[in-house]
Amino acid sequence: MKIIRLILIFYRLYAFLSFIINLACVLTISTWGIRGITAVFWYKIFTLGFTYYYINNNKKEEFFYYKNLGLSKKNLWISTLTIDLFLFITIIVLTLKFT
Repeated sequence: MKIIRLILIFYRLYAFLSFIINLACVLTISTWGIRGITAVFWYKIFTLGFTYYYINNNKKEEFFYYKNLGLSKKNLWISTLTIDLFLFITIIVLTLKFT
């Protein structure tokens, strides 16, 4: 339970930006339909890379907190990106289903 709570605390750093990116993807998919999947996919990959770089460079000290509690940077990122990918796919599927 402690590890899940730590991952969710870390995800909070990332959640707002992820929400904005996912909202832009949903708007693109609702406008272009299935034809926009390629553009949305590459946009998501690009913004994930930018976000990863930004958080790694600007929040270096916070990673020591998680490391001292037993979570490596690799585990944090794998968990966070898995959560984000799951939310992204769910939102895109729902958007395609209801438009």
